[in-house]
Amino acid sequence: MTYDPWTPQPAPQTRREAQAAQATGEGSFGGFETSTDTFRRRLRTRQGLPAGARVLRQLTSLFRADDYPQRLSAAAAGAQEPVTTGRRIAVISSRGGAGKTTTTALLASVFAAMRQDSVAAVDNDPGLGSLTLRLGLEQAPSVDELAAAVVSGTPASHAELAGRMGSAGANLYATGVRLWQQRAEYSALGNALTAVSRYFPITLLDCPTGISHPDSVWAIKSSHAVVQVVPATVSGVNDALSYARAWRQDPATHVLPLLTVVTSADADAPLDPVKEAVRLSREGLDVLALPYDRHLAAGVEIDLGLLAPQTRLDATSLASTILHAANGNR
Repeated sequence: MTYDPWTPQPAPQTRREAQAAQATGEGSFGGFETSTDTFRRRLRTRQGLPAGARVLRQLTSLFRADDYPQRLSAAAAGAQEPVTTGRRIAVISSRGGAGKTTTTALLASVFAAMRQDSVAAVDNDPGLGSLTLRLGLEQAPSVDELAAAVVSGTPASHAELAGRMGSAGANLYATGVRLWQQRAEYSALGNALTAVSRYFPITLLDCPTGISHPDSVWAIKSSHAVVQVVPATVSGVNDALSYARAWRQDPATHVLPLLTVVTSADADAPLDPVKEAVRLSREGLDVLALPYDRHLAAGVEIDLGLLAPQTRLDATSLASTILHAANGNR
């Protein structure tokens, strides 16, 4: 049963549960919680809005009408749009730290929460990716391992294929880090992706940094729509314009939907991602913004219920927009 993504969920671990885990040695070294585990446990329960802002929002809602529920419902309906054949969405970035993996994990989580069918998130970065961390998975087979398994025999069912991936929830499955795995040929990766699309209506591919990276090129050619993530910086905005210009001029990509997402991981950043998104839209780009959110900025597993209300709306709108674009690219 999927959960309501805009209702805060219980904390992943209560103090009593943490003490029990320490006593059994679960998630710790020698029966004691490591400092890394401690920070991770604290960060993953951090609310997207500070306490003061949450109280102010509650008080404000008492005295004025708010159409937020209606807007969220409309966006959710778009994220639930029917899919006739598997849709693949590549997520790329112009430079490291833009928020590409965070956006991939966020989209996968939103789709999984909104839909009854299964969603796949593929770590397509040949380095030490963090997709499994953002999805709350300790480990999962790599896409290269999945490709090797598909070569040895095409999965006969959804359950068989899902069993070769990591489970990040009731209907969300992911592949893991590729760094130490033997790399599969692109033909084998293509067969694996075809198998995934057979059983998973929506697949997100978290690509390495750079549009010209071979693994990014492969993912883009294999996808029905692309999300380009850029930071709300001068260089990030310039990257978005340059990428969009090259995208339109390249015969291989100009018919492929490209949605730019402007992000911010710094509350004190000099540029506002919403304003930069508006500027880019005036230049003819299809663009949305994901402003700073304390929960997303924590850098650990994402809990949709802890996101700031505006972030929930923005993420759901992003999922709706990109799915509609992918469905339109037959």
